Amino acid sequence: MLCKLVQKEDGSFSLEASLVFPILLLVIFIMLFFCLYIYQKSILVQVASTASERAAYSWDNSFKDPRTGAFAQGQRDSLYWRLKDDVMLGALFGWAGANNQESVQVPGGNEGGSLPAQKLSNAENRMPAGMHGQMTYENSMIHRKVTTELNKIVEVPLLNQFLDQTDLQGKMSSGVVEPVEWIRTVELVRYYGAKFMGRGSGEKVDPAIVGKVLMQYGQNGQ
Repeated sequence: MLCKLVQKEDGSFSLEASLVFPILLLVIFIMLFFCLYIYQKSILVQVASTASERAAYSWDNSFKDPRTGAFAQGQRDSLYWRLKDDVMLGALFGWAGANNQESVQVPGGNEGGSLPAQKLSNAENRMPAGMHGQMTYENSMIHRKVTTELNKIVEVPLLNQFLDQTDLQGKMSSGVVEPVEWIRTVELVRYYGAKFMGRGSGEKVDPAIVGKVLMQYGQNGQ
């Protein structure tokens, strides 16, 4: 009797399906949740990248709209903001305890703080809701950059069994470049370099003549 039951194939499809179908269903759900996880991760990276690029793009004027770059006529920062308001002292004298970074929290910002904090806050205000993290500006003299670090907790109970954490993190940086200011600085160095070397419209100063003038000044002062 038992041998006959084993040899019969009636109901074999139902038996195999009852064993395989739950496994397939579980695999499909895991793949769906994993795709949602990757999708949320990509959104976080995209938002961080956009915020960094907008802040870096509008860094030369805190009145610029981070999205369009537009600003009202006459609205601009002070003339020497790059020297006194761009954490330049920290980049020059970091060994003395000066800070060459400025950070703001996301969300919240710091519109009433320093000029770099205001510029970071302008870009932070355009972020979608639900983002948490920090935006940082770093000035190392040669290289200036804006870094955005964001994190977002995703509640996916099934993925918690396979992943250590569902706290998504995204970090992107964008360099601050000012082509117009760079060209202006190069032209200024070339102009004064030509003056000091005696080329161009100016005349080269003879060190011997300067020495005689100083000696005469010293003798008159005695």
